[in-house]
Amino acid sequence: MLLNFILFVVAISLIFFLIHQIKKPNINDYIKPVCIFIISKPVFEIEGKTRIAKYNVISKNKNRYFLDFPIAFKFYSKEKFRSKIKITYKIPADDDINLIYDKLVEFEDILQEHIYYINDIIIGAINIEIYTYSNYGKPTIGFEILSNNLCEISDKHKIEINFPE
Repeated sequence: MLLNFILFVVAISLIFFLIHQIKKPNINDYIKPVCIFIISKPVFEIEGKTRIAKYNVISKNKNRYFLDFPIAFKFYSKEKFRSKIKITYKIPADDDINLIYDKLVEFEDILQEHIYYINDIIIGAINIEIYTYSNYGKPTIGFEILSNNLCEISDKHKIEINFPE
């Protein structure tokens, strides 16, 4: 009799365990943490026909990383221009500058959008440098941090870079 009761309890426990393992978690029950970013004000430099904008994107969450974060660059102007985007980061305890992204973009006549996913684990800040080469016209470049699956974005994090003449 005792053996039958123990077998019954084990069987019921096994059934509950299997039901719990098979049941799919509801994605809406998962509460994503909020990611807070600060985009610094761009600093401009002009060297002949080359215009340079430098700014930083800083993560205010001390335990959040730039992991699988999509960022978007939008290029537009009334005239043709070339632009080089360079994204780097520096580990505070190290003097080496690590290159994440380095790309040359040719703007012809229609809006161009480039979305790049930062897949490195970076704590703190990333440095972004945008170089434009233009004989004439006033190029404009938009930058935006897009949302991802790991956290909710607190606000719209975007800036529009209008290079000075």
